[in-house]
Parts: sequence; structure tokens; C-alpha cells
Amino acid sequence: MNSIVILSGPSGVGKTTIGYKLISNHPNFFEKIVTTTSRSIRDGEKNGIDYYFISKNQFEKKIEQGDLIEYAQVHGNYYGSTYSELHRILEAGKIPMYIVDPQGAIYLKNSLSNDFLVTSFFILPPSIDELSNRVTNRGTESEEQIKIRMENANYELQTKNKFDYNIVNDDFDKAIEDFEKIFKNNLGFIK
Repeated sequence: MNSIVILSGPSGVGKTTIGYKLISNHPNFFEKIVTTTSRSIRDGEKNGIDYYFISKNQFEKKIEQGDLIEYAQVHGNYYGSTYSELHRILEAGKIPMYIVDPQGAIYLKNSLSNDFLVTSFFILPPSIDELSNRVTNRGTESEEQIKIRMENANYELQTKNKFDYNIVNDDFDKAIEDFEKIFKNNLGFIK
């Protein structure tokens, strides 16, 4: 049975940074599922690498056509993943890694578990105050967007028990080490 890894947690917890580090440490094992979004591209992001950026209307057409495994509306924007992206990575002989919000992660885990060995990770901040600082300091959202993200984070943190593993991202190197121990010792993904 093919394996899938899901990394999740509230906005600003470091899930994308952790995911990219794990993939760069083990490029022969993991590849990030590039999700599709209707949100605007941020400085430094690349279409087809960070996300597939499309309009809200284009996203809604994908919903109507049944092209999406899952999708969610988060912070006023759509996010979702396509069947073709999942199959592209599996055909390359790699383990797909989803880096998604908790709502999408729970749905993915439930919908894919019959056909795949799905392992889910919830990344926790050291504290809600530290999470707020991270979201504010990255400087990519307005005050209103930060407020929405922090309100959502309070709810999302309550979903942590729906995941196979919880890892606190207080010290980045320690968090990576924790992931790699689980990948090696519990799951046998890496040597």
C-alpha cells in the first residue's frame, strides 16, 4: 500500500518550512503535493512550486468538475489538491507530502485512508503568544487577516488529537530531528 504523509497545524506554526526541510533532507523519499489556491501570490512564491494559483472562478469550476480530492475555504480563500498531482508523485516512486491546514488534513486523512497508508502530523507552536508573534512578524498579512488567522488557530489547536503525531516547533532543528526519528523508527520511511 502506498504511503502518504500529512503535515498540518495553524497558520504561522512553521509547517511549510519544516516540510521543505524534510523534503530537502530526503529528496528520494518525499515530494510535496503542490496544492491549488485562489489566494493571491505572495512575494517570493512561484506558481507550480508553492501553489498552483488560480482565480476563485477557476477554482469553483474545478469543484464542479470533480477534479479535487479535497478543498476548503480558509481565511476567505479556497485551497485544495487534485488527483493528478497525487498520481504524478506516486508514479515517480515517492511519498506524497501534503502541507495543509487542519480542516483539509482531517478530510484528506479520512478520504484517503482506505486506499493509502496515511500518517498525519500536527505541528504545535510553543505557545499561542509565540504563534501570534510569528504570524505578525512574517509581514505577509494585514491586521484583519492576522486577526482571522489567530481566531482560526484557537479552533485548529483543538483538533490536534485527530492526528497520529503531535510535534512542537519550539526549536526548528529539534522538530526536524523529532520528525526524522518517527520516519525512521516508527514508519521505516528513511534509513
